[in-house]
Amino acid sequence: MSKNKAWKFQHTTKVACLSVAALSLLFPQGLALANSDGTSSGSNTVTQNVTVSTSDTVYESLSNEMKIKIAAGEIPMPEPVVADLSKVKFTKEQAITKLTELFPILKEASVQSVELGNNNEYPASKNQMIWNIYWNYQVGNSGYGFNSQVDAVTGDLINAYISMPIEGNQSYYPPKLSKEQALEQAKSFVAKAAPSLSLKDLQLEENNWNGGNISLFGPVQYGFSFKILRNGIPSSSDYIYISIDANGSVTQFSKPSDGVEYPSSVASISQEAVEKKFVDQFDVELSYIPIYKNGVTSNWILGWRPTDNAVNSFDATTGNKIDFQGEEVSSSPVIYTDVPVTKDIIFQARSQSSELTAEEAAKLVEQVAVIPEGRTLISKMLDKDYMDPNRKIWRLTWGKKDAAYASGFPSQSSAEIDAITGEIVSFRLAEYGSQDLQALLPTPSGAIKLTKETAKQKAIEFVNRLYPSASQNLKLTERGDDSNLNKEGTQYNFRFIRHINGVPIGSGSVSVTFDIYGRLQYYSADRVQNLEKITGTSVATVTKEEALTAYQNQYKLKLQYSRIGGYYVDNSYIDPAMYLVYSPEPADPTRPYEMLDATSGKWITVYEGGTLPEAVIKPIDLKGHWAEQDLSTLVEYYIITPDEQGNVKPNEVVSVGDWLTMMVKASSPYYASYSSYYGMSEPKSIAGVAPDSPYYNVVSYAAERQWISRDDKLQMDQKLTREQLAVMLTAIVKYNKLSAFMGQDSVVRQYSDFAKIGNPGAVALAVKLGLLQGKNGKFNPEQTVTKAEVASVIMRLVKLQGKTDQVIGQQ
Repeated sequence: MSKNKAWKFQHTTKVACLSVAALSLLFPQGLALANSDGTSSGSNTVTQNVTVSTSDTVYESLSNEMKIKIAAGEIPMPEPVVADLSKVKFTKEQAITKLTELFPILKEASVQSVELGNNNEYPASKNQMIWNIYWNYQVGNSGYGFNSQVDAVTGDLINAYISMPIEGNQSYYPPKLSKEQALEQAKSFVAKAAPSLSLKDLQLEENNWNGGNISLFGPVQYGFSFKILRNGIPSSSDYIYISIDANGSVTQFSKPSDGVEYPSSVASISQEAVEKKFVDQFDVELSYIPIYKNGVTSNWILGWRPTDNAVNSFDATTGNKIDFQGEEVSSSPVIYTDVPVTKDIIFQARSQSSELTAEEAAKLVEQVAVIPEGRTLISKMLDKDYMDPNRKIWRLTWGKKDAAYASGFPSQSSAEIDAITGEIVSFRLAEYGSQDLQALLPTPSGAIKLTKETAKQKAIEFVNRLYPSASQNLKLTERGDDSNLNKEGTQYNFRFIRHINGVPIGSGSVSVTFDIYGRLQYYSADRVQNLEKITGTSVATVTKEEALTAYQNQYKLKLQYSRIGGYYVDNSYIDPAMYLVYSPEPADPTRPYEMLDATSGKWITVYEGGTLPEAVIKPIDLKGHWAEQDLSTLVEYYIITPDEQGNVKPNEVVSVGDWLTMMVKASSPYYASYSSYYGMSEPKSIAGVAPDSPYYNVVSYAAERQWISRDDKLQMDQKLTREQLAVMLTAIVKYNKLSAFMGQDSVVRQYSDFAKIGNPGAVALAVKLGLLQGKNGKFNPEQTVTKAEVASVIMRLVKLQGKTDQVIGQQ
């Protein structure tokens, strides 16, 4: 889970297919390329007419297939949310003027188009009274496009992302503004940008991790996230996010705009009553819990974790728990029941080692699922499984050929199939979840609706047919008062959980959805990684009672507004609505992703980096140290982490691996995502470092940037010497060739131990750049380097930015 708050930007699309088991956040807004006609209107004049979203523009955005179905009366015309020009109180000219005043750099850009309202997302936002202004910035033959949004009624700035190119190799340190000064400027900007809000209704999020850019190299930016108070109550869903650089220029801004109504701020049930219900209903279960590193499962622990409904919010009006669809959840405990072997077809993996053809894979899907009439196989792609690069997956799409590349959201079905075994990993009857499913699959003649019991049997038949050894690996999750039928009475959903040694597997969910006649509409089986690492006993040494006691102080209930909906669950769209809820929040917000190890009794962070940076213990051994400021900066940027007692140990000698890790973290805290490991079917050693080494991602990042050679044979645990450091610094500043000419430079020959220096050119260069110095007439090439000395060198590199011919250390 990312620590960056940028995900709170307005979503450009609401199309997302989520499973009942895992609800994902939608991605933040990207750049909107607006140069549609290749013309420019000038920076202060708009010559284009305003486009207003109407039923005509909505119709034009639809796929050809949807247009045909609408004409045939098979599906209704999507109801547009139309902007009303007569209600505009803040004109387009005022909006453009405001934007250029807030962002002076926009005077160098040109307005490409202006649109009132936006129906280019599905479903369209209910609030269409928004000016969408598209900008273009031209640099030679290159153009940069981005958009901004202004409320056409209040005049509030809603969204802006200024993406201007950075010119030249610039100096960034020391920054002109401190974080505290930037915060004051951010508050002043918010007051101008969104005058309908009062600053007293904004609550700064303290756990914000330093803002926009969080690396030491590159432009210094600060990001601030403000929670908005509504009727004096905080909203967990509504934020203002602002990013400001060290020169005081705002580069990003976002605030809510969808116009969802807020219910009364008065709760019908007291906090004390809800707290009692929370304690009474709270439950934990023994489970194998995945430990994530670099975004993949690296290990498993046997642990106690809250059950699915244990930490759901309580509706402050009814006092009942609700789920992420806004529906009341059952208070009955989960019961796992065995999956019997059915008499129908049982999944059998193919015995051939050759890959399926796309047509063979499609046939496997069509044998178990009904593809709507008129749809044919229009897209087929053989690709690596995103969870396992050694596994090949067919990604197939059925639809109308003339709708394959149509605008809007074409009506399609999709599936993923293992190219070797033939296992169907996922299926969606409606890829975008936007179609009338009853129109897609008309009621069959003489069909009989499934009852609760026959639906359960149908679900068991499906998993036996689709999942390998379902009766051995899966158990059905049931609750005593849950019928599995959706509130519209049109489809059943069943969930199965993978078990090993009788213990459920975290992230091992299988979801099956079918209509009331038993026709498959959605199927998804989690890809579970590294199950072979589940070893040892399945018996907990920590009892359930002890676990419940341990969890007692891990949560506190908070009265707040919470937005539910605005996304798809198993291809069903959940309309957005705002609820007043008592929400269980981590008592320590800096440690939100911890589970109780059932063997050791210790709290384990399940995500690498899952402990928020503010949880880092404050250093206690830096006061008065000669490198106190440099070391403190590295601690602030989480490049160095104090131990549990708060000791940084500044005089500790560092290894080659320590140095590279610190330098890579200073360049990019997300270095692991750049690793050469990803996309490789067989990861190979780099610079003598094996893929299973804890340094592998660091070395991969450094090799990609040519700080080291892939052919090197690094000894990562070897103590770092001053000469080794000089050689690596030469590569980082990209002066390798220059250093070859400096072997006899006077700056290095002056040292009395010159004869001991193996690479005098690198040493001369490091000294001339001010990164290293001699002492008492010697360079001491074989002397080891301390953590304090490394911190000092890194900060000298940071301040050297803009003074060399090449950019230093940036991503």
